[in-house]
Amino acid sequence: MKRNLLALLFTITTCLALAKPQAKKCTSNLECEEIWPGSTCQRSRCRCPENYVRRRSPSREWVGPPFTCPLPDGAGYQVVLRNAPPDHLAQSVPVLCSSKTNDCETGYECIQGLSAIDGLDGVCCPDQITTCAHPIFDHESGTLERWGYDGANCVKFKWDPEKPSSANNFKTKMQCESYCINIFS
Repeated sequence: MKRNLLALLFTITTCLALAKPQAKKCTSNLECEEIWPGSTCQRSRCRCPENYVRRRSPSREWVGPPFTCPLPDGAGYQVVLRNAPPDHLAQSVPVLCSSKTNDCETGYECIQGLSAIDGLDGVCCPDQITTCAHPIFDHESGTLERWGYDGANCVKFKWDPEKPSSANNFKTKMQCESYCINIFS
């Protein structure tokens, strides 16, 4: 049973859901698709694709596996804030946080996980401004088409999920524009 649960947790991917009470109601799948690829409008609320679990963050409602960041989808573990400098990542652990107090350092927000450890129920991930300011990692060996914000526009690039990346990595241009355009004005 434990092995099956772990396997399930590693197959769940990340999604953003418009589920906050103050969020406007959707009227079409396109509105939801703009927020997160594969989402649909059901009963006036954006619903994430199958095998997604909702988690909370101060800026938006994300869903996904525990102790990973929502972006890049499928490799959020790469951008989690860690307790060691980048050259010592092998010995580092994720910085845990409380979704109730959002006690992450500046530029990060607490993304709620599925369970609490000593009152800490989340992990620190780049916030919206930090995500959109991150560099775009265009990999020569990349096989997946992705979109990133270059400070003015959302641009297409090739991504290799097995190489280092940043949170500035979106599945669609529409998702990139929805997240990054107009946040710096």
